[in-house]
Amino acid sequence: MAYLLDSDVFIQAKNLHYGFDLCPAFWTWLESANAASRAISIEKVSTELKAGSDELSDWVSARGPGFFLPADNAVLTALGEVSWVGDHPTV
Repeated sequence: MAYLLDSDVFIQAKNLHYGFDLCPAFWTWLESANAASRAISIEKVSTELKAGSDELSDWVSARGPGFFLPADNAVLTALGEVSWVGDHPTV
């Protein structure tokens, strides 16, 4: 099973507890998790993060297409099942 990471995972990590200078091991771990097919993201996240023109955008640019994948129909369907806007979904 792979974890699909959204923009907030990267942004909060950089801005709070796992800054590139403070905890480079976190970023190395993300790279290793991706290489082992355990952590991925989608191109739309890559586009959003590259717009920042900062350390994070540099890191994202260096990852290449293997980390940030195109969103196919299966991903988009699953995204609709796990995300919501407004009130929490009923169970």
